[in-house]
Amino acid sequence: MWRKLGLILFAAMMLCSESRATHIVGGELNYVHLGGSQYAVTLIVYRDCLGGQAAFDNPARIGIYNASGTLVLNVAATLDSVVPLQSTINSSCVTAPTNVCTEVGYYTEIVTLPPVAGGYTIAYQRCCRNAVVQNIQTPGDVGATFV
Repeated sequence: MWRKLGLILFAAMMLCSESRATHIVGGELNYVHLGGSQYAVTLIVYRDCLGGQAAFDNPARIGIYNASGTLVLNVAATLDSVVPLQSTINSSCVTAPTNVCTEVGYYTEIVTLPPVAGGYTIAYQRCCRNAVVQNIQTPGDVGATFV
């Protein structure tokens, strides 16, 4: 009887346990012309690092499209580094929350893009947004695109 009661209590605790997943909270995608047809493409991704973690993509797939929207290059960008984002609130009116943790992942790849009419669009997409985002109805089902 006690064994059965213990199993029931264990099952009830499992149903009531809190589950967390951390996800993307933002990002940036930019490039620098290095000369000729060479460009340094840099992707910066911010993720929540509390609770369980959704890993940074490694490699991150960055698509480069021509003016017609056709994929011309699929870049497999290697994760260069991951660093914690330091909170900087310089106000006597605001106290920084202690339950916030954000990590930043950096990717940089050199690509060759010959001149073309209409130029290029560079894009990176990732699922999913952080669950604490309040202006998205179901943030876990919504991703982000950086262009």
